[in-house]
Amino acid sequence: MSSNIQSMFGRIAGTYDQVNHTLSFNQDIQWRKASVSQMTKDGYVPKKVLDLCAGTGDFALAVKETTPGAQVTLADFAKPMLTLAKKKANSQTGLSFVEADALKLPFQDMAFDTLVCGFGVRNLDSLEKGVKEIARVLKPGSKAVILEFFKPTGLFAKLAYTFYVGSVMPARGGAISNDKAAYEYLHNSAKNFVTVKEFKALMEKNGFKEVSIEARMMGVAYSVVGIRK
Repeated sequence: MSSNIQSMFGRIAGTYDQVNHTLSFNQDIQWRKASVSQMTKDGYVPKKVLDLCAGTGDFALAVKETTPGAQVTLADFAKPMLTLAKKKANSQTGLSFVEADALKLPFQDMAFDTLVCGFGVRNLDSLEKGVKEIARVLKPGSKAVILEFFKPTGLFAKLAYTFYVGSVMPARGGAISNDKAAYEYLHNSAKNFVTVKEFKALMEKNGFKEVSIEARMMGVAYSVVGIRK
């Protein structure tokens, strides 16, 4: 992944949680919990989980809240993010932290039975390569859970998305973090990303089946869950 993007996430690490919670009216917390519920609603119990592009650890903690016995590895390429994640974990057991590039993960094939990734895949230099790497580290029958901003398609979703991602995110995010450029990048990366249906097709092409989609906040964000073939 780009060293410029890596540096950017390192810069905004200290205000990352505050910005996310403020911009989403604390809904980002519920989005992660709902995504975990989507993953486990058929009785699926993860045991060895990778939180990819883990940031400050909110997705990993949502997994641990639902399945306390899971062993969760948090991987991120921005060391300041992982430092904050360790503090937030507060010595909770069953968590480990690895500084890693999502396109070159330092794990063996089929190392995990679950992968979660919140708002990370749109920052990859190659989305298809990233999906292939996700598939590589998962066992057959295991699940990948992707929570992300995708390019909207419906009229109502476009309106909500344009207001939130196009206006609120860069203005409020830049003001809180004192880094306007970072949140302009995040806005542009979302605006230029694939649609959720295109992402579903990409997952199906690269090792996944039975891909399900759930909208969050009227289509501002989506969670996508696929089963490794």
